[in-house]
Amino acid sequence: MVQRLCIDPHQADFEDLKPVARALLDGGVVACPTECFYALTALVDDHPSLERIIRLTGESERENRPLLVMVDHQARVLCYAREIPEEAEGLMGRFWPGLMTLLFLAHSGLHQSLVGPARPVGLRVEGLPMVPRLVRMVDRGLTGHSAHPAGRPPAPPADEVLDYFGDKIDLVVDGGAGTADAKPSTIIDVSLGVPRLLRDGGLPLRDLKQACPIFRF
Repeated sequence: MVQRLCIDPHQADFEDLKPVARALLDGGVVACPTECFYALTALVDDHPSLERIIRLTGESERENRPLLVMVDHQARVLCYAREIPEEAEGLMGRFWPGLMTLLFLAHSGLHQSLVGPARPVGLRVEGLPMVPRLVRMVDRGLTGHSAHPAGRPPAPPADEVLDYFGDKIDLVVDGGAGTADAKPSTIIDVSLGVPRLLRDGGLPLRDLKQACPIFRF
C-alpha cells in the first residue's frame, strides 16, 4: 500500500523529510507538491525509476517529452548541463527559485528520459522549500514530472494523485489543499544562444523582457 505522509511543504525540515529521502534512495517513486502541481519524483541517476515514471504517465506513447530535473542551486546545474550561457545566468539570478525551467545542452551519459531529441536537459530550482531540501539530502537532482497520466488534467491535491496512480507509486507527500489555479513553469531554451520562450507559464512576459532584452518569442 502506498505510504501517505502529511507534511507542510513550506516548513518541513530535514527530520520531517527523512522518510521521503529514504524512499527515493531506496529506488522509489514519490509524488510531492511543487509550486505548480504535484510531481512524480525520483533520483535522476536511478534509471529503473525514471523508466517507471515514463510507464506510469504514458509518456512513452506520446512525442518525446523529457523529464524535468529539479536542483537546489545554480552550482548543481553543471552536474547536468555542459555550460551556463551568460544570458542564462541573468535569468537564473532573477527568477530562481521559481516558476522558470531552463533548457541547457546536456552532458553526455544522462538517461534518455531526461533529454530531448536535440539533447537539451530541463532544469529548475523549485520555489517550494521542501524540494531543494530533498535535493540536498539525496545529493543529486530529482525529477519533477507532473503527476498525472498523459492526456489527463494535473492533480492539485494528493487525493487526485492517489486516484490516478494508487499503489503504483511508493509514497505521497500530502501538502494539504492544492491550488486549482496554479500555473505551469515558464520554459525557456538557452541551449542555442539567444534565449527562446517555448512555453508561457507563471512568469509575466514583461519581467522576462526586462531581464533579458534579446529574448526571442
